[in-house]
Order: sequence, then C-alpha cells, then structure tokens
Amino acid sequence: MNVEVNQITERTPFSMNLAYAIGDIHGRDDLLLPLLAAIKEDADNHARRFIFLGDIVDRGPDSKECMEIVNQTMLLHPGSKFVLGNHDERFWHAVSGILRPDEQAAWLEDFGGWQTVESYCGGHRPSFPEFTAHFQEFYDHHLEMLQSAVDKVETTNFCFVHAGVRPGVKLEDQNPHDLRWIREGFIDFSGDFEKTVVHGHTITDSEFPEVHGNRIAIDTGSYRTGRISSVVFVDDELTGFICAEKINGTPVIRCFDARMETQNQNVAKVTAV
Repeated sequence: MNVEVNQITERTPFSMNLAYAIGDIHGRDDLLLPLLAAIKEDADNHARRFIFLGDIVDRGPDSKECMEIVNQTMLLHPGSKFVLGNHDERFWHAVSGILRPDEQAAWLEDFGGWQTVESYCGGHRPSFPEFTAHFQEFYDHHLEMLQSAVDKVETTNFCFVHAGVRPGVKLEDQNPHDLRWIREGFIDFSGDFEKTVVHGHTITDSEFPEVHGNRIAIDTGSYRTGRISSVVFVDDELTGFICAEKINGTPVIRCFDARMETQNQNVAKVTAV
C-alpha cells in the first residue's frame, strides 16, 4: 500500500518548563487515569505540557476511552502534543478506508485491532463497514486527533518520537515510517544522535524506564505488564519518572528520580524515592 503521509514535525518552540512524556498506553485507561492523577499531584498546580509518544490504541480493553482522555488532556494543557505511533497510524488508515483487505485483517487479528473495535462498539464486533460508519458518525474528533498528530517533537536537548530514529540520518530528514516502526538498527546502536531520543514502541528489557547513553526508553509493556510510564522534564532537563501499574488489581504509583546508578556501560537504572 502506498499512502502519502506528510511528515509533520513540531518546529515551534516547545516549552519545557514542566513537561511529561508518556509512553505506549495501548487501551489501558485503568493505568492512564491514575498516572495522570499522579502527574497532577507531582506538578503541584504548576502549568504543564504533555507529549504522548503514541500507541494509544489496540491490544488493551478500552482504546476509545484512552483516546478521549488524551484528547481532553491536550485540550486542558495547551501546547501538548500527540506523536503518532504505528498502531495509531494503522487505526487511522483503517477508519479512513485505505487499508488493503490483508492489511485490515492483520490490524484486527495481529495488532489488537479487534479490541479497539470492541471498545468503540460496546463490546460487540460489528462488520467492518458498520464499525467505520459508527466511528465516523460519532467520533470525528478522534479522527481529527489522529490527522493532526505529529511525527516528532524536538527541543534543544531531546527528540521525542514513537519508535526511534535511523542512525546516520539527520533528524530533519528522518523517514516517518522509521519514526513509527524502527527497532533493528536503532535499539542496538550505541553511537551518538544529534539529540537524546525519547521513545516508546519497544518494551524495555527491565519493563521499567531505561536511560541509555543516547536514548531514554519508556515503553514498559502496558497491556502485557500492567505498567505505563512517563518521564519528567524541567527546563529541558531529565528529572525523573512516574510509573502507574496494577498489583492485585490495585493501582500503584512508583516515582523515580534522575539520580542514576550505572548498571552497565549502556544502561542506567533509576533510584526509587
């Protein structure tokens, strides 16, 4: 399938006085809500902005509610950004009717798309044309949100993307497909990038946020582990992490500061506070 999607980069100054980047959510509103509540407490009434790093939908049970929560959060906090993930892209193309039949089947069966459909249709699985008609009639604001998402957000020190960047390619020349899908060639790259890359997409080995020499990884598994994570920045500097998880069905918040103890040459672990 050849679909022309214009690369959108947030080029206007992004205020980093207090900002929270949130990793892959995958339909887990039961984790997103307590995470946002913890962030509100952490911000202590200070103005804040959010960078959602994509994959709001699929796999988890309530993609619709997660889309609504993210949409409302961005409206409440002007300047917040939604970086399009590969699952969000597939969802967007699905409801826009531009997936081939085999791609549509792969999204539904392999990407967790059926869970997204069910969340929008009261737990039912209608025919796909019925679903798209229902979505377009009642959730046009979600479609607008997908259409207005950006490919990356850059600050002086950081580049925020969903999946990663292609080594050796300038940030301004990155292919949108790489920004949403790359793993091999990025995760195993130990050299320097123009800026420290903050990303999700690939679940960390520790299932907690990881700080590497050239990147900060915050996909902590959501649908699989029951944990989603955010990274905290003050004045464009990393200051800590906030994670929300469920233990025996009860939401638990874990906060970490940015004091790093070297675990090995490439990965630093965070210290709980």
